[in-house]
Amino acid sequence: MASQVSAYSAASSALYQSTIASTGIQRETFQDRMTQTKNWLYNPEDGTVMGRTPFDWFLYIICIIVFLSALIGMSAAFCGIFYWVIDWNSPTLQGASSILQTPGMSFRPQPEVRSTLIRFLKGDTTTYTHIIDHIESYILYYENELQVGDRYKDCNEIRTRRTEELDKVCVFDPIVLGDFCVKQQNYGYDDGQPCVLLKLNKIFAWVPEEYTPESVPDLIKDDWKEEDPWWIHVRCDGDDDTTRENMGDLLYFPAQGFHFKHFPFLNQQGYRSPIMFLRMDNPRPGVLLMLTCRAFAKNIIHDRVEQVGQIHFEVLVD
Repeated sequence: MASQVSAYSAASSALYQSTIASTGIQRETFQDRMTQTKNWLYNPEDGTVMGRTPFDWFLYIICIIVFLSALIGMSAAFCGIFYWVIDWNSPTLQGASSILQTPGMSFRPQPEVRSTLIRFLKGDTTTYTHIIDHIESYILYYENELQVGDRYKDCNEIRTRRTEELDKVCVFDPIVLGDFCVKQQNYGYDDGQPCVLLKLNKIFAWVPEEYTPESVPDLIKDDWKEEDPWWIHVRCDGDDDTTRENMGDLLYFPAQGFHFKHFPFLNQQGYRSPIMFLRMDNPRPGVLLMLTCRAFAKNIIHDRVEQVGQIHFEVLVD
């Protein structure tokens, strides 16, 4: 069988060779291919280099130079627009349809960014050490020794809105946060009286508007003072009857909220948003408390869906 296969292969090869010979075609050798490559690199008969004459190469290089020059010119023009025309210190979208019209609110602690629940076991430090650390790390940003220099301004004597030296930052003194929500007392978590830090989100060039006696909302009418209307008041309330019955007394430090003198935010270097503390004085353990805190100024709107002008979170004391 093997001899038959060998004989068949030899016959096929002989037939193939005879066919090529009859057509006058010869198989290319390695030497032929090397010769073709050498002629492609430089052909002295046609005067071409890699298939192109010197004049063709000249036109080709000119086209490449023109194309790259146009590309670099366009890139430089766009860089000029972005770096010299656009003001990098202010957002470009500030029209009526912009979301940058009313500040939102945020709270601390929020160690889990995907959760708004503050849960701990009263007296068990292992359940709230991370909570205390989260608040403390944020408060450290407001230490007085970090707010020194020519860009800071002592605003203790300012009682209304600020109209001068807006390029400087008003020093925010943590002493206004009171004596109850402090590190020495673990921000109330040892005693089941948690403190929650509240702040307004920064909105460029936003200036709060004061209420008049006719426009002040009923929720803050008892605390609003006509002779001192320069505050963004903050008030928190339960979202349902169960929360209102079990959340206990709510205390605010400072009681008035955020003062107008800390606005506007103009991207000043070292700017600190004003902050305050909400203290839940006697919440009932074992009950999930759902709260919403709202900031009040004449030009602050409240939207529960978009969380504009307010913030929602839950507290569970085990």
